[in-house]
Amino acid sequence: MWPAAMSLVSHQRINYFNINETGIAAAITPHIKERAFPESVSIPDVNIDGDLTVEYTLDPELQNEALRLLQKHNPDYGVLVAIDPDTGKILALADNTRNYSDLDHLALSATYPAASVSKIITAVAGFEQGAINTHSVIPFNGKSTSLYKKNVFKHSNNKWTRKQPFTESFAKSVNTVFGRLGAVTLGGETLKDYFYQLGFNARFASDFNFDNGSIELDVDDEWQVAEAASGYTRKNTLSPVHGAVLAASAVNGGKLVAPVMVSRVTGPQGIPLYHYNEPAVSPAMSQSSAEMLQTVMRATVSKGSAKKSFKRFHRNHLEDVEVGGKTGSLTGFSPKGKYDWFVGYGKLGERKIAFAALCINKEKWYVKSSRLARELLEFYFRPVEAVVES
Repeated sequence: MWPAAMSLVSHQRINYFNINETGIAAAITPHIKERAFPESVSIPDVNIDGDLTVEYTLDPELQNEALRLLQKHNPDYGVLVAIDPDTGKILALADNTRNYSDLDHLALSATYPAASVSKIITAVAGFEQGAINTHSVIPFNGKSTSLYKKNVFKHSNNKWTRKQPFTESFAKSVNTVFGRLGAVTLGGETLKDYFYQLGFNARFASDFNFDNGSIELDVDDEWQVAEAASGYTRKNTLSPVHGAVLAASAVNGGKLVAPVMVSRVTGPQGIPLYHYNEPAVSPAMSQSSAEMLQTVMRATVSKGSAKKSFKRFHRNHLEDVEVGGKTGSLTGFSPKGKYDWFVGYGKLGERKIAFAALCINKEKWYVKSSRLARELLEFYFRPVEAVVES
């Protein structure tokens, strides 16, 4: 089975001079790796005298704010990515390091353990297969953060057994619940198919190059399946760009959308050469599954692992903004440190944004990724009068 993202095509782009995503990616990706977004570029195989002018999808104010927040909190490594969930347009692509300025742009790499962000895939698989809904109860023993074979494969109810709805297990990132759901209920083949369906081990039809998440999974190894389902493994990785795409699927009707960086390319005297029109998409889940995913992601913010970071969010006239997300944390080695994820979305009426925040801290915690995301959302959804005053 080919990963679903492999089928994403770019037939909706308007190409006047045989300019396509591959050519644009070859021209702009080397610059993005160096954190530059040049207005003038030379695109391979385009026989036009003079450089071409590129208009990017970035929201300049949001991009500047993302950079400001990363520099303000200054974790050892930090990344913020924000996209329009419906179009895939990149609104912010920012990173910062405390002492390692020679690295390529951190948002484009997928050397980072996906950790509990993987629980999004397991939840979607459970919803789509009809195995669970938001009210389903999967009893578990042990700590929320632990994962032991006996609790996954030899569960037995006792006086210490906890029984809570799936929404709460997702919000509090209970490893045993997801290990049981993946390895016992769904099985390795089904779980792997949904990782593929949500873009792992594939490449999007995007106009810049970045690494998708990757998964290594022996479907016949039940323990490996439990680890993958709960995110309790370093084998499966994710890039911040792909993380934002996963979050977007919850609020765009369940679609996997190819992220893009370029709105328009023009030649000398403003001659139109390329225009982004409609996104390249593939189905990731049904509308009903997307709605259930929103429910459990909202619970992460209201009563789960991101509650503390968002405690004061609904002040300052933001009470109508809906926020959902998924945290994830694990130690990793490329680069070495404690990885802290928060991927999610914000929604106010028809206005929506999806994002991924990643902090990697070595010896000291400087900031939580959920705190970075909250501050970015506060800026994005700030009241109109605040925008006018600034």
